Amino acid sequence: MRLEKQFTQCDGKRISLYKRAQILVADFWGIMEARGQGDIINMDWLTMFADYRVPQALVHLGALRYSETLMEALKKGELLCSGDRREVEIRGCSVWSVELIKQRLYKLYETCSVTSAVIDFYLWPYAKLHHKEMAHIPIHHTRCVYY
Repeated sequence: MRLEKQFTQCDGKRISLYKRAQILVADFWGIMEARGQGDIINMDWLTMFADYRVPQALVHLGALRYSETLMEALKKGELLCSGDRREVEIRGCSVWSVELIKQRLYKLYETCSVTSAVIDFYLWPYAKLHHKEMAHIPIHHTRCVYY
């Protein structure tokens, strides 16, 4: 099974999001961390896991904003084709938003060692826990085998 989701943009450049591979590494790190051995894995290179719930939480928290056009399409439940420019932008901007949150935490707390995966580990359950408060923010729908 391929672990990455590959998108082809209109300019011909290929973008790959390795969500399942990232989750595998993060889960392994979590097990090692629970055993007191998490420091043997460098998690700094790992981004958040470009899924559908985290963007919803990022919009709710004000870290990400959708255009009116995109928000209307999502509210209508429009199915975004796998690799659609809007899907790539939602996932890519989510990754970048989490990177900016991480950078801000580093500036605020000099001893902060939080990783993007840990931020994801916070945001995904947050979105599930607060789903009623976020019901007005739609998640994007994309049918594929990669997620």
